[in-house]
Amino acid sequence: MNILTVEGNMVTLVYNPGRESVEVGDNIVILDRGDQRGVLVQVIEISVPELPGVLLEIVRREASLKAPEAHGPQEFGDYKRAVEGTKLAKARIMMEVKQVEDKLAFEKWTGYVPSRVASFQRVSPSDVVRALRERKLRVRGQ
Repeated sequence: MNILTVEGNMVTLVYNPGRESVEVGDNIVILDRGDQRGVLVQVIEISVPELPGVLLEIVRREASLKAPEAHGPQEFGDYKRAVEGTKLAKARIMMEVKQVEDKLAFEKWTGYVPSRVASFQRVSPSDVVRALRERKLRVRGQ
């Protein structure tokens, strides 16, 4: 998984469904490996990328009466299938995350965006609810 784009509070992630499973509603912490700071996002949409070369190849394959001939090493074919199978996950930034020792601390998002050198960690809905409740209690207690 990797960050493709960040626009406002929307993050587009690119991933290989052969290696990773992503579903609408998943909560994912994207943590910058450099400064141990990141964001909590919730996946709101799954789609396939619109890559002109890939789309052209798919249309050609569908339009041909016989299977296309493969020229080149087997690795290229595997790579091509991996690119064709790539998916996009659009996600909304919910909170900012800081790693304190071995725990994640959730805070109000300040506009911070992690770099592409990031790790991705699923967070359960109950952990998100707990973080939101703790944040609400801290705000009321201040």
